[in-house]
Amino acid sequence: MKKVKYLIIGGGIAGTTAAEFIRMNDSSGSITIVMEEPEALYSRVLLPHYLRDQVPYERLHVRKPESYTEKNIDLIKGVRADKVNTQNNQVQLSSGDIIEYEKLLIASGGKVNRLDIPGKDLKGVTYLRTIKDVKGIKELMSKDKNSVVIGGGFIGIEYARSFIQAGLKTTAIIREPYFWSNVVGENMGKLINKILQEKGIQIVSENGVSEFIGNGSLSGVKLTSGKSIPAEIAGVGIGIHMDLEHLSDSDIKINKGIITNEYLETQTENVWAAGDTAEFYDVIFSKHHQMGNWSNAAAQGKVAGPNMVAGWGPPNPPAGGGGGREQFITVSAYTISIFDVPFTFMGDPLVDGETEIVERGSIEDGKLGRIHLKDGIITGAALIDLSVDRRPMEELIKNRVKIGVEKGKLANLNFSLNNLLKN
Repeated sequence: MKKVKYLIIGGGIAGTTAAEFIRMNDSSGSITIVMEEPEALYSRVLLPHYLRDQVPYERLHVRKPESYTEKNIDLIKGVRADKVNTQNNQVQLSSGDIIEYEKLLIASGGKVNRLDIPGKDLKGVTYLRTIKDVKGIKELMSKDKNSVVIGGGFIGIEYARSFIQAGLKTTAIIREPYFWSNVVGENMGKLINKILQEKGIQIVSENGVSEFIGNGSLSGVKLTSGKSIPAEIAGVGIGIHMDLEHLSDSDIKINKGIITNEYLETQTENVWAAGDTAEFYDVIFSKHHQMGNWSNAAAQGKVAGPNMVAGWGPPNPPAGGGGGREQFITVSAYTISIFDVPFTFMGDPLVDGETEIVERGSIEDGKLGRIHLKDGIITGAALIDLSVDRRPMEELIKNRVKIGVEKGKLANLNFSLNNLLKN
């Protein structure tokens, strides 16, 4: 049985960053990363850019094999963690091997949601998550003429951009009236639709796919409305789910993700979580939530690694500090380009009955912000073509600035949000 000081499940950006920061703080402790994919760390963020020939293949890989060796990090690829036994501090791998750990980080990320409908295995039904996926999509795009995009999130937009650039006739199929209207509201959803339609994308709203049609290869999709649309390639982007099956018999507390405190510690001694899987306590918003994006995962890895070296702490650390541990504090932000228009989510995207919404700009302006406030404090925002607002918005959220009499000015694009930081 192999024994290591630090065991990391997941070789993505959270796990790899954590390992590197462990090594910066512990020069001799043994580190092992186990990961299901056969590739060392590559950028998921750059996959759509490679699909559109905006970056070369070589740029996808952000760590070379020798970088692990140089840091004395043992990388085990092509295996998954089948079972975590926190009583004995052991992890059983799909290879049959068992690794005993002193400290464990779970950064196993998510897996794509797949449509379970007739024709789901036809050639031409694609998902965009891995290097293998993107290679297959790239090959299909070079031969096809008609495409459909299924799903109205970030991946759906990336697919639509890629298909249109490749010269494919493209139809987007979404369940909502407008792209992401259940998250960003009607006006912002209308503006996203408008941008996409101006680029030649046909949008079929309030509909779903009931069947993939074809004989061996995709030739079309059948909608829940009964209509059929011709397509040789379908890009499915309907979200991800957490990869937590290996924790089913452990005593690690799980909700939608793995519950952690602000130090990314689970309630189980010597176990941490980071990245998409971590449902962490956010000290800015005083609640648990998850942030599924690359930059957040990297930032959590930078905190989790040194915290593992410092050691798992008491539930209520002494006043004035966490015993050498660092809290994870960030304002999550994620930006995508809807063709040439930047679209950014910031802070807490969720809205409840206590949330007040202020819209800044308009559809006619082509610039629109949707600002969330609770008790006069901005908790989150979505911004379309308002890059100038990103930095001040981040500061307003992070510092929980109380918006007083100037709240009524938020809707006016001519009012600079920097004015609120001077108060």
